[in-house]
Amino acid sequence: MHYLIYKTTNIISGKFYIGKHQTKNLQDGYIGSGKLLKRASKKHGKENFHTEILYECLSEKHMDTIEKILVVPDKEISYNMCPGGKGGFGYINE
Repeated sequence: MHYLIYKTTNIISGKFYIGKHQTKNLQDGYIGSGKLLKRASKKHGKENFHTEILYECLSEKHMDTIEKILVVPDKEISYNMCPGGKGGFGYINE
């Protein structure tokens, strides 16, 4: 299993999303599942987004820690809606 911290950037606007992803396939095409990121991807087209791996972590716990450090929401430049470690389906459904 790969434990990844990734950054997906809108090449039109420069806005970005930082997230975490667990996968067995590094080429799975995952760009993120954030609510604002999904809206932007639908609006601008997935082809206008570039995803890069920032870190490959040693474990899920390590991945969670790195995400908590890196993700600081700033709606001017980022699609992230909440600080690292606070998102996901639990946050969306509150």
